[in-house]
Amino acid sequence: MNQSQETVTYSLETILMRIEGKIDSLQKDVRDLKVGQAVLTGKVEGIENRLNSLEGNQKYQVWALIVLLAGVIVKNFFLSSNP
Repeated sequence: MNQSQETVTYSLETILMRIEGKIDSLQKDVRDLKVGQAVLTGKVEGIENRLNSLEGNQKYQVWALIVLLAGVIVKNFFLSSNP
């Protein structure tokens, strides 16, 4: 097997600066993700509140419909003036 022996010379300072730059970039990305997650969490909480409100309103509407139908049934069957 032939292996080529290449010598690469970089200064340690240059390599460390590149690594630090990449770490800083990753930290910025993580910070941006955390901010985005906080925004999404707030939006989800808002949607949850709106959904709970909608469910409550829907329950009241169903009960109003039941009472209305019961009233119509009572009126037609019990209070009708059939001879």
